[in-house]
Amino acid sequence: MNRFPGGCLCGAVRYEIERKFLNAMHCYCGMCRKAHGTAYSTHVMLRPDQMRWLAGRERLVAYRSSAAGVREFCPVCGTHVLVHGQTGDDMLAVPAGTLDGDPPLTVRGHMFVADCVQWYRIADDLPLQEIELG
Repeated sequence: MNRFPGGCLCGAVRYEIERKFLNAMHCYCGMCRKAHGTAYSTHVMLRPDQMRWLAGRERLVAYRSSAAGVREFCPVCGTHVLVHGQTGDDMLAVPAGTLDGDPPLTVRGHMFVADCVQWYRIADDLPLQEIELG
């Protein structure tokens, strides 16, 4: 098992993901675009038992971004650290940009591509999920 550390910009929130490898998805939904200020966000999906909080978990501020989804942010620096509830189970989504360094990450595909902005072009051959948010 490998350990992949990460955290927020100011260092108040720290975590560690324990997995053999890291798989991720690029998400184009409007909520991810707004939360990250980018055309899409890249999230590592994992089970709660694969994540260990090292510091600052109790500091995170929760924002209900949809009927099912909750996003959590560092109240000091504003880093978007966690998404949960959107898949209808206990899966977590951790923004890949919060991982330390340049860990070996494999992007498996694109989701919510129906919401992709016209000024960004998907230029790879990864699978596309053309689903829309309710």
